[in-house]
Amino acid sequence: MANKEVSWHTLQLMSKLANTLKPKDSMTLSQWADNYMVLPEGSNEAGRYSTDTIPYQKEIMDAITDPEVVDVSVMSSAQVGKTTIIMCGIGYFIDYEPATQMLVMPTIQIAEKFSKTRLSQMIADIPSLACKVADPKAKNSNNTILLKSYPGGSIAIGGANSPSSLASDPRRIIWMDETDRFPESAGSEGNPIKLAEKRATSYWNKKHIKTSTPTIAGRSKIEDAYNKGSMEEWCTQCPECGAFQPYDFKRIKFDTVSMVCRECGCISTERQWKDSNHKWIAKHPERKRARSFRLNELASPFVDWKEIIENFKDADDKLKRFHDPEDMKVFINTVLGEVWEETAYVEDSVDEDSLESRAEVYEAEIPEGVLLLTAAVDVQDNRFEVEIRGWTRNYESWGIYKTEIYGELITDEPWNQLEAYLAQPLHFEDGTELNVAGIAIDTGGHFTNKTYKWIKHMKSKGKKCYGIKGYAGKPDIPLIYKKTVVDITEERGGKKVVVDRTLIHIIGVDSGKEDIMNRLSLEETGPGYCHFPVGEGRGYDSEYFKGLTCEHQINKKVNGMIKKVWVKKSGARNEPLDLFNYNYAVVEILRPEWDKLESKIRAGVNYMKKSKRQRTVRRSIEGIER
Repeated sequence: MANKEVSWHTLQLMSKLANTLKPKDSMTLSQWADNYMVLPEGSNEAGRYSTDTIPYQKEIMDAITDPEVVDVSVMSSAQVGKTTIIMCGIGYFIDYEPATQMLVMPTIQIAEKFSKTRLSQMIADIPSLACKVADPKAKNSNNTILLKSYPGGSIAIGGANSPSSLASDPRRIIWMDETDRFPESAGSEGNPIKLAEKRATSYWNKKHIKTSTPTIAGRSKIEDAYNKGSMEEWCTQCPECGAFQPYDFKRIKFDTVSMVCRECGCISTERQWKDSNHKWIAKHPERKRARSFRLNELASPFVDWKEIIENFKDADDKLKRFHDPEDMKVFINTVLGEVWEETAYVEDSVDEDSLESRAEVYEAEIPEGVLLLTAAVDVQDNRFEVEIRGWTRNYESWGIYKTEIYGELITDEPWNQLEAYLAQPLHFEDGTELNVAGIAIDTGGHFTNKTYKWIKHMKSKGKKCYGIKGYAGKPDIPLIYKKTVVDITEERGGKKVVVDRTLIHIIGVDSGKEDIMNRLSLEETGPGYCHFPVGEGRGYDSEYFKGLTCEHQINKKVNGMIKKVWVKKSGARNEPLDLFNYNYAVVEILRPEWDKLESKIRAGVNYMKKSKRQRTVRRSIEGIER
């Protein structure tokens, strides 16, 4: 009898152990959310969650719990439930698959507010979470605002602006919300995204999840993450032809609140598009470790297209009437989920192709009409960019030569070459010579002290050589702003010692660029007109004209005020525009007396003509004598 009792108890024990050690049924994040998630008050649809209501979230959620995926990025508009995805994920990794987590938000203040309100409320509303995360009011509780513990792990909550909150112990799951609002550096510690991801380095099954509305093209962190991933778009099926395509605001018909199919051209209503079949379509399905998703507010079940259209009209009206782009920028970023191209709403007053097409054939090195030669030098890491430009009264100008001088700029050799190049006289058609009257050289590069020494050297030889330092972002200051004295130093005994000083000019580059662009737009020769030469040896190729027109002046709100600022287009180097600006600065510094210059050149021409006649007479006499 005793043996039977032992056997019975053993059987019960083994049964309990089997139930305890039995593997959990496989569950994806979206399945957990459908079973347990409760959206707190303040959400678009507070109460029980269902992926049937927001179908595009299902694939994103399941990518997070896919063992093959490491990085998940969501680039989208507002009002599509990005934060809901994060909250569902946090709940999943507390309840079903306990893991160490970190949530990073733009600032520590935003993180604290999120924790106190939405996260705490979610935990309280979901029984399976509430029983695992200790009550913060309980004695010896491990539940604080920025750290919540549970069996099998904990979640640390931090701000991208707080180095200390990113420097915690290792974390397997890294959540990052609104990454485009992250600062460039967490204090002095560096990139906050990299710092956060570093916390997961030691985990073989780590996850990095980033979500954000985008900001400015070329500087958007979420755009960069999206482009490195699978690049998936939420696509709807045309009710007429069956072609799948993303929601596109450019194809929206305002009057009928409908969208045109990009394949068949048929027009369907908002309801027809939203009720149609949908799926995610990847541009790079082979990128299985990095899934990236993109969608906009047109797909949202919480926003009507009519409201989106009205928002656009308001932003467009403000842009046209007040030249204020801020509302349009917000619309592009937060409604369309697209990056803001700072030059997208600026009309080009100067076109690179039209400038290149009007280039002229010069009869000599210096064309007729030039009274003054200036030179500009832009100091690069491995070369000098040099332009010699001709001028006459009223700022009519001629490009003469644009060239590069390569070398190790830390040595004297390229500087000697630069000096020799600028010392060469140039010639008019009749042989009259003209030297460069003044030189401007950029002092803001990597060889500032070397540049200072060269300026001093050139001045000691009687050359009019001016050090230039550009002052950008101040359109209200003149081109020739002010002068300042700078130190020239040398290494002596391991220390930098001041050995001399020289004068440099601070120039208002914004003012100069505005004048140059206005002159480039002139189409008739005369005051202000800009001439360019034809010929490979001159250096005025397509890249030059692209660089000359590579910047736009746009209206931007700065400290609540609309100001004009210069922004660079992507893909073009702006040295040609800088060189033109430096040459312009030389003219302004020299303030030439044009009448005297014209008299000197006329005297030189007459002298050349007289010499030519004398040579002709001499040759004739020699011919008679022979």
